[in-house]
Amino acid sequence: MKFISIRNNQERDKEMASESPQADVLLELKDLRKWFPIKEQSFVGSRQVANIKAVDGVNLIVYKGETLGLVGESGCGKTTTGKVIVKLEVPTTGQVLYRNQDIYAFNTKEDEMHFKRNVQMIFQDPYSSLNPRMLIMDIIGEGLQIHESKMPKAQREKQVFNLLDSVGLEDYHAMRYPHEFSGGQRQRIGIARALAVNPELVVADEPVSALDVSVQAQILNLMQDLQKEFNLTYIFVAHDLSVIKHVSDRVAVMYLGTIVEFGSNRQVFTRTAHPYSVSLMSAIPRPDPRRKMKRIVLPGEPPSPINIPSGCRFHPRCYKSDGKKCIKEDPPVIEIEDEHYVKCHYPEV
Repeated sequence: MKFISIRNNQERDKEMASESPQADVLLELKDLRKWFPIKEQSFVGSRQVANIKAVDGVNLIVYKGETLGLVGESGCGKTTTGKVIVKLEVPTTGQVLYRNQDIYAFNTKEDEMHFKRNVQMIFQDPYSSLNPRMLIMDIIGEGLQIHESKMPKAQREKQVFNLLDSVGLEDYHAMRYPHEFSGGQRQRIGIARALAVNPELVVADEPVSALDVSVQAQILNLMQDLQKEFNLTYIFVAHDLSVIKHVSDRVAVMYLGTIVEFGSNRQVFTRTAHPYSVSLMSAIPRPDPRRKMKRIVLPGEPPSPINIPSGCRFHPRCYKSDGKKCIKEDPPVIEIEDEHYVKCHYPEV
């Protein structure tokens, strides 16, 4: 078993600087919105009465080779954002650009298949994401059958065996069914399935949240090893800040459908600017009592995405709200230092 060994921030910043990922923009989200309509049924039919604004104006850039962490509490829109990126949900407005091409405006089947091969997803629940009636050989090899239809069966099976070996499983596991595996083993199978078609970008939707803590460490280290081996780019969705700190090069903090803070790992975790981010950081357990932060407990519950507050959407729970400007004006996104952005009238600077 591998144990997590967290790189210090100076080492991380040095590696990011040497790699210069900014030279190659892989994915860009432009003013992305995904609203789900709420309809009222009656004897004469149905009519739309409101919208659930799950994703409401997200702008992000993902560079090739990096791990972008997307963090926030449950219901903030993280998973929906990931599903829009892999085309499991269609955006209401906005654009998703993959290598400067709008993925929802492809003109040919070849462009569509090229995108689907290069962008894959690892799902949160390893128990419901695998078809219980399929052998592991068929689950992992299904993508190869679609994208490499002329590949001989023997070669496809060999590739499945190689993928199983890459994720720490044995060849004989290929002839078993999902119910014969533990949660950690199932997630390894889900990772192997995502890597089968040799993708460029992988959206990992809380891939360790359903696993025991001891297994989480193994899966996180496996994913980092695979990132180097397969030259992957990750969008890592999680609500656990310690996981995000461990795996991410840059971090986006999400609240009620929008990004409220965005910057490098070091900037977000050591120079936290948005009050919501500060409250999240204060909840991280610290073994050293001398480094313990004063806990900031936010009042109330997150507002409903059906009825988003006016002005700054965080103001009903914010300890810095002035009761005037914050209620009336939606704060602009400001750059408080190089590549460190925050959406707040009164950031912690």
